[in-house]
Amino acid sequence: MTIQITATAPTPWSQRLRELFLFASFFVNPSRRRANVLYELVSTGNYLTERTLFRNVGYWKGSPATLDDACEALAHLAAQTAELGPSDRLLDAGFGFGDQDMYWMEHFGPREIVGLNVTQSQVERARARVQERGMAERIHLQLAPATEIPFAAGSFDKVIALESAFHFHTREDFFREAFRVLRPGGRLVTLDIVPQAQQKVSAWARLVSAIGFHFWQISDKNLYSRGIYGEKLRKIGFTGVDVKSVYDDTMLPFARYSLAQLEKPEVVRKLNPAVATMIALPSISMRDNPWGLVALDYILAVADKPA
Repeated sequence: MTIQITATAPTPWSQRLRELFLFASFFVNPSRRRANVLYELVSTGNYLTERTLFRNVGYWKGSPATLDDACEALAHLAAQTAELGPSDRLLDAGFGFGDQDMYWMEHFGPREIVGLNVTQSQVERARARVQERGMAERIHLQLAPATEIPFAAGSFDKVIALESAFHFHTREDFFREAFRVLRPGGRLVTLDIVPQAQQKVSAWARLVSAIGFHFWQISDKNLYSRGIYGEKLRKIGFTGVDVKSVYDDTMLPFARYSLAQLEKPEVVRKLNPAVATMIALPSISMRDNPWGLVALDYILAVADKPA
């Protein structure tokens, strides 16, 4: 297929100039700040969603019509798996622009949601959106890393990391912190990206994959299969651990949807060419893997702190 990524977008030149600067700054920023730059680049209006600011691959079981619908379905899956309810105090590790928190509050009604994020612009925008929705008294968002959670032990009933833990330095540090801040009987749920197990990959493909992981700020310490994922949770002390692949309902249909959208001139026109490329290349790899790169898996993990 041919993907057009050079069409002129009906966007103010000042915004395009800022996006170009952001993309260039990615390569000179310290490694710890590159995830911030990436999410700045795919900020408001520069992605495939339309009525939300979700920035994940979505859950496509049931054939949702749009990426927005699929992303809401993914948030719903996370909350259902966590058994989120009105009595729960929830910690959301990596809340993006706050869409999932507002969705959870509206549909599951926990008594409080506390969100952590390390991208300042996302924190500010999410706070404003929560305020606009009249939810600021029960949704509290702050700038802090999920690997150093600034709350006392036993502070939360549930912890959710929705497509964020692969960024954490490291994911295992987050597991320990989640275990610490959960009350006895509390639950951790993650939707996460890991490599598939037992792959035979050429040295060239492994090098290219490593460059891609570095670009997307996936630490090499987080590159282990779902079997090891479960072992790490159990080693920390979690019980009832279940880690399963939902790849066929997440990444694969997301890739197909994205490539179909990028065939539409009206979609391409609204995207920065760098962002269009950032969406297209991983989508081709997920759908066809023509370059023989390290294949990824998308997992749903649940783990309980012993009562």
